[in-house]
Amino acid sequence: MYIQRGLITVLTVSLLISSSLKSLAKDVVRPEKIVSKREVIYDKDTYSQLADLWKIYNKEFPSEDAYGNWMYAARYAGDPDFEKYLAKGIRKYPANPTLLYLSTCRQHGMEDDHVARNYLERAVLLDPDYMDPWFSLVTIYMEQGDKELTNKALRRLLEGTAISEEVMDYNYNMLTALDKNAILYTNGDNDTYPGWVLTKILNFRPDVSIVNRSLLNTEWYPGVVIEEGLPNFMSGKDLKEFRKRIIKELKNKNEPVPSGGPFGDTLMTLIIQSAAKENRPVYFSHTLYSSPMVDKYRDDGVDIGLVTLVSPLDRSDVETLKHSGQVWIEDFRTGGMDSWKLHYSKKGDAGRGLMMNYAHGIHVFMNEGKNIEPGTKLKFFKWYQQHVKDLIPREMQDEMMSMWRKHTEIKDIIEIENINKIE
Repeated sequence: MYIQRGLITVLTVSLLISSSLKSLAKDVVRPEKIVSKREVIYDKDTYSQLADLWKIYNKEFPSEDAYGNWMYAARYAGDPDFEKYLAKGIRKYPANPTLLYLSTCRQHGMEDDHVARNYLERAVLLDPDYMDPWFSLVTIYMEQGDKELTNKALRRLLEGTAISEEVMDYNYNMLTALDKNAILYTNGDNDTYPGWVLTKILNFRPDVSIVNRSLLNTEWYPGVVIEEGLPNFMSGKDLKEFRKRIIKELKNKNEPVPSGGPFGDTLMTLIIQSAAKENRPVYFSHTLYSSPMVDKYRDDGVDIGLVTLVSPLDRSDVETLKHSGQVWIEDFRTGGMDSWKLHYSKKGDAGRGLMMNYAHGIHVFMNEGKNIEPGTKLKFFKWYQQHVKDLIPREMQDEMMSMWRKHTEIKDIIEIENINKIE
């Protein structure tokens, strides 16, 4: 089964870039605009080729906009000269919002975050409609303990339509599936910021604590989540000693930094243990990157569609699945999934990539067929046909169809539909 494990999952996009490069010598064409991976995700090679195209275009038609697009593509391509060219661009175009924003991406999380804040606030003053800086400002204001400005930044993301409807719906549906006072582990931008908007600004499921796994690796974030209501899993003094010990162990063993960061997964375990003492259920978003520790929790947990329950509840797994299936059919929002915008989006559209998780979730429920009533199976089949089928890759559609045919009551419906199409 194909599952999207992370908001930055590579989606290979077929672009006729090579042929474009050959023709540039004769006719320089403006390349595709580069946007955040929160919106569109390409593979590294594609970004590298797009960076080359923008570099050539900027040489022929130099401008702030062309330079900004070149730098955006170069950053995602991992260009070794990115910082050198970015610094040059800042000197040449000191009032360019894109360059100001990109220059903070390498500073964020460091001790000079006040510099990043100044750059980001300048960027949004220069272009109030430019949304990328507001994402970074949320965590900077959060780090600095300014709840008012944090909420202001989150509200700006909502009002500025920085988060697509299908991504907002996805987060709404994740939160809807959770039990009361749950703790939800997330991974990146598209499974964290929308959840913060929903819980903090729109007051939907304010009982849920969203914990970003990546941010747990910073010095400041563990204290913030405790202040916001998470079980007190470690004191500030112990956290400092813990961080020193982990760094020393990694150096002594000469081991690479774990995929979840040096501290994230260990702190995650402590949080799960502390939550159990307060009878608070813990869930993992399916967008969470894999690691040995994450995989172990997933294997021992209960997969209920878009999330995995990794801590035991008073009810049985069968009851949990039945309840989750009912919530899925009756309460999930689908407006964004059904929009023309999503159906005609680029193949690399980040919101479209999340749709594969809906297919995976349905596959999970159907694999538990012995515990699902026939009527519920049919509801899932209709839900899939109406909302998901046309948004997932062809090979995944084929796999889903093979799965559906294993269920007699649905197989009969498929056969009847095929006969009607032929007639």
